Amino acid sequence: MILYNASSSYYSMIARLALLEAEIPFKNKRLDIHIAKEQFSAWYRALNPNMTVPTLADGKNILTDSRDILHLAAKLAGNKWLDENINAQPAITAIEQAFYAIPIEDLTFAKAMTKMPPLHFILPKVLGKVVKDLKAELATCPDPSAVQAKIKVNEGRIAYFTEGDLNKKLEIERHRVSSFLGNLPLPQYTLFGDKISSADIVTTVLLGRLEMTGEYDLVKPFPELDQWFKRMQLRSAYKDADIWTTFQFWRIPLKR
Repeated sequence: MILYNASSSYYSMIARLALLEAEIPFKNKRLDIHIAKEQFSAWYRALNPNMTVPTLADGKNILTDSRDILHLAAKLAGNKWLDENINAQPAITAIEQAFYAIPIEDLTFAKAMTKMPPLHFILPKVLGKVVKDLKAELATCPDPSAVQAKIKVNEGRIAYFTEGDLNKKLEIERHRVSSFLGNLPLPQYTLFGDKISSADIVTTVLLGRLEMTGEYDLVKPFPELDQWFKRMQLRSAYKDADIWTTFQFWRIPLKR
């Protein structure tokens, strides 16, 4: 298996951690999605027309969504993960669905823009350039629907970051995350006992992002969850998955 992903990508972290926790061998192919913008290259778009990371390819099948990669990891992990327990599946699925309903980029960039005012001007310009380039190729690209969808996503981001009160929007995202954390079970060794599950994977990555963005105070009302996260960080899969808890500017132009 080859996992095409980016070091700083939130959803790539889910894929990396899931595959490592499931002990699935894979080749870790890192992309530069910030400077070289390899997600827009012809070779990558042949794999993933959505121009997103991660993508998992095994020679026969191509998965282009972190949730699908997470489900594959759970399936291949078998009884090593709690997902195989039919009685636990509804609770695990509920956490997974709530997790994917959180627009994490809104929280990430809203926080960054409130801390660093120049981003108010830089980020919309960067996204505007992406939109302009995508529109320029609409007439000749082999899959205009995918390009139009990508344009719509980026136009939505521009509107979110330039219209309205960004501080109020940030508060909304904080409340959304707090609600998610408040609905988690009180962790034992893992969230549901002694076996890891998909719920542990996604929640680990979320808490890593909260720490990276300086929003880890949202976890403080839940001390058991804080202790659970510390235990997860000691696992070898976590260490190898490259979960960012600090924003590593110097690695942005690098693939490693």
